[in-house]
This record gives sequence, C-alpha cells and structure tokens, in this order.
Amino acid sequence: MQRVTKALLSLLFGVCIALTAFAQNVPYHVSNDRVYEFLEELSSLKAIQLNNVVLPLSRLQIYSYLHEAEEKSESLNSRQQKELKFYLQDFIKESPSYYGFDFLGKGLKRGDVFPLRKREKRYDLVHYKDSLFNLTVNPIFGGEGVLSGSEFNYQYSLGARMYGNISKYFSFYAEIRDNSDTEVMSDETFLTQRMGVNYKTGLDYSEMRAGISASVKWASLSLVKDHIQWGSNYNGSNIISGRTPSFPMIKLDLNPLDWFSFHYIHAWLISDEVDSAASYNSGGGYREIMRSKYMAANMFTIRPVKGLYFSAGNSVIYSDRFNPVYLIPFLFYKSVDHTLNSTSSNSNFGGQNSQMFLNLMSRNIKYLQLYFSFFVDEVRLSTATDKNNSRNHMSYKVGARFTAPGNVNLSLILEYTRTNPMAYKHFVSTTTFASNSYGIGHYLGDNAEEFFVSLVYKPISRLHVRTSFGLVRKGTDYAYNEGKDGTGLPFINTETVRRYDARLRVSYSVAQDVNVAVGYQFLKETGSGAYTFLPAAYGASGPHHLSLGLTIGY
Repeated sequence: MQRVTKALLSLLFGVCIALTAFAQNVPYHVSNDRVYEFLEELSSLKAIQLNNVVLPLSRLQIYSYLHEAEEKSESLNSRQQKELKFYLQDFIKESPSYYGFDFLGKGLKRGDVFPLRKREKRYDLVHYKDSLFNLTVNPIFGGEGVLSGSEFNYQYSLGARMYGNISKYFSFYAEIRDNSDTEVMSDETFLTQRMGVNYKTGLDYSEMRAGISASVKWASLSLVKDHIQWGSNYNGSNIISGRTPSFPMIKLDLNPLDWFSFHYIHAWLISDEVDSAASYNSGGGYREIMRSKYMAANMFTIRPVKGLYFSAGNSVIYSDRFNPVYLIPFLFYKSVDHTLNSTSSNSNFGGQNSQMFLNLMSRNIKYLQLYFSFFVDEVRLSTATDKNNSRNHMSYKVGARFTAPGNVNLSLILEYTRTNPMAYKHFVSTTTFASNSYGIGHYLGDNAEEFFVSLVYKPISRLHVRTSFGLVRKGTDYAYNEGKDGTGLPFINTETVRRYDARLRVSYSVAQDVNVAVGYQFLKETGSGAYTFLPAAYGASGPHHLSLGLTIGY
C-alpha cells in the first residue's frame, strides 16, 4: 500500500511539473487576520472580486487582489490607500516583474527595488529573488501578558519562517515556533477559538508548519502540514474551523476559470485511539501506536454573477486502513462508503463518517456582504418536523457585514450560529470529526448557539480598533448512544452554559510584521457547566481581563 501511495504521489507531482507555466503557491496563514480583514473591506467596496471561502490564500493570490485594488485606488479613501501601499511593500515580492536582494535591511536602495513603479519594499532579514530562485527568511518573536484580577499569565513564542520558489513551478515554505505558556490555555475540552496544541514537558509546545507545491497558472498540487479554514465567517467557521493542531495533507487547488474554482484535500489525522494490537514493549518501555485516521474533502465554487459565490462540497472521515479511492478528488464520499461498506456486518459499525456542506456569499450590494454556511452531518428530511423522531445533525451560520462608505472607516458585523445536538460526533471513536481530539468544526461543538456582533474601526492607517460582544448558549453534552443515536434529542432543552463575552482590542502595525496591541475582555458564565470549558484563570479571577502584546513576524 505504501508503494502504491508513493507511486500515485509521484505521478501527480510529475503531471504538475510537466505542465509548468507559473507558480508561487506559498500560503499566507489563516491567523494573519489583519491582511484578510483588509481584503474583506476592499471586497465590500467592490474594489476586488474576493473568493475566500477556502483559506489560506497564497501570497500570490493576495498580491493579485492588492494589485487589482491598486488599479481602482481612486475609489478608496486616503486611509485605505495608505494601508494598500503598506501591504504592497510586503506582497510586491510576488510580482513576476520584481527582482532584488536584501540582507539585514541592506543591499537595496529605497526607490530602486521595483524599477517599473519605483515602489519601496519592506525590510527582510534575508531576501533574494532573480528569474530562477527566490528566498525570504524572517524571525518570529512574540508574547502576550494577561492580567486577570490579581493573577498574571503570559505566553511567548520564538521561531523563524522561510519561503520561496525554485524556477517558476516549485514552491516551498517552512515555519517553526517554540512556545511557552504559564498555564494551560489550549485543551480539546475548552470552548475557545485558540488553536489546539500538544504540550510537551511542562507548558511548552512547538508547532512546525511546512509544505512543497508544484503549480501551473490555474492549478497547484501541494504536500503540506498546516491549518486550513473552509466556510465564510468572522467568528469561527462551522465547516472546517482550522482550530486543530496542524496536520499533513495533500492539497489540490484548481482555478481554470474566473467563475469556477475547486479545492480538495486528503489529510492524515491524529485519532488519539490506541491500537493495542500494534503497540508493543521496547527497551523497557511501552510504545503506544495510534489507530490510523484520514480525511478527504472537496469544495466546488461557482460565481454565477459578479459578487455572488456559491460553494458546495463533502467530506469523509475514515480509519484503520488507507484507501486510494479517496485520492480521487471529485467523489461524493457517502456513495463510495455505501459501496465499500454495504454488507450487513459493516452497515452499523464498519461504515465511515461522511458530511456535506454548502456556503453562499453575496457581495452584490456595495458596502454589504451577506453569507450563509450549512454543515450536514446527518439529515432525515422525512422527520424534519417531528420533534420526537427528528435526526437532523447539522449546523448553520448566517451573517452580514456592512462597511460604511466615504471616510467613516467603520464596519459592522452581525453573525448567528446554531449547531444541533450530535453534529460533528460519531458512534465510532476513530471516525469523529476531530484531530488530536480537537473538533474540526465549530469551536462550540454541538447543541450550542452563538449571537455575535462586532465593530471594526480604523481611524488611521495601520491602527485597528475592534469591539465585539458574543452571547453563547450551550446545552447538554449528549453521548451518541443516548436518545436512539441522537433521534429526537431537543435543542438546548437544558442550558448548561450561558456566556457573555465583550471585548475591546486596539492594535497598531509599527512596521511590517511588527504589531503592538492592548485589550480588555469581560467574560462571565452562568449555568451548571460555567467555566468548565475555559482555562482556569477565567473562573478563578473574576470577569475582567487586561492584555498587552507584541508580535514580530506573525
């Protein structure tokens, strides 16, 4: 089986290389929300046609969007024009017309970086680009301290990032961060949006992300270990949230037409389920082997008219044995599962866990975005209106964003998310919608709803003021074998947690990739499960939390 897998991967990469035309497929991580927020603002103004249902975007895609907005810069206000110029200082490196060299900020003269436009480029620790090869290396450093009542906790990171291209078809990137917390801030049981981690000795953990990619102008095939996010949202996607620790995957991205794109992944997940038959004693110790767990998913997106994006796809979580049929990108996986696991002995516990989803994003009205995403774990339409026999394990999100015209520099975001009981769960422990025990879907899990409102104010270039309020309601955490495998379970019949979460955060970009931020959070929970799904500091130190952070290279 390993030989077959290697042969298939070699063939797929060989096809891409043989068709080489143009590349540079280095992803821009989903946590870098300042750039993505600016793209959202530009799309609300109809300065760009943004398709971001699948993240991350590549650096080249972001450059293309910024360049598109630059050609319409007369429609932007002065603050937006300055911010556009600021971000182009970084992404101009993706332009096919740009070449240069930079080491510790030396070697390039301002005004001579990009001869065609006389534009400045940001400073990098190491940067080199010619017609064959380019490489960028920068350090990563950051930390945040949080004062909660009389308790002070902090987190810091050290690391480095590199990315580049060899010729016009081969891209690569790597990033490593070594992190340390003063208390457990991330756990699979926490209902927060902080990305999952695996703590090492004490409260230290590291995260390594990397990838290689072969591309043509309209397609790319990549092998990466990274985070992804699928589904429109401003406060946590309910399709693929990107909250789990990064996992390895094969990615296929196609964009052959302006109005059509396709995305596919095949991922190797972490089951956290011990395979006792494969585990063994070695050297006086016991080596645990985890059961294999995989995920295949695809997403089709069409743009019937400018500003309107309709996306639909499906996924499957399968376990124990790798099956090459799931390397076929365009499958409807539920039907495949019926074929592979159709015998009576397999019908109950031998089948896999499949899902469907759709996403609708409208930017047809200037200044207004409307979006809707729908995740289906299991739906029984025949009993949709029968409360006693309903078995509709699904989640949906509806939201809107209004960006004020002129020089107001203010955006209003409204979002509502509802997830029915048993969504994201499965009766087979190795096929749950999770990796490293962190849910792949919405961060609140099943039997929950969230009302979210946010204001984003940008009075001057590079200064962001964000306020938000979230009301969360969480119901009983049902086991899958209760209520006839989820049949007839009521939505939040008993409210175990009610959360009030108000935030204010002011951040400023001192320079490229150098940000300072101060914040305040009021967080209060009531109910029988209050503070059981949060880090200990939230329950022990009162509702008020002050933060101060500095990041370099994030």
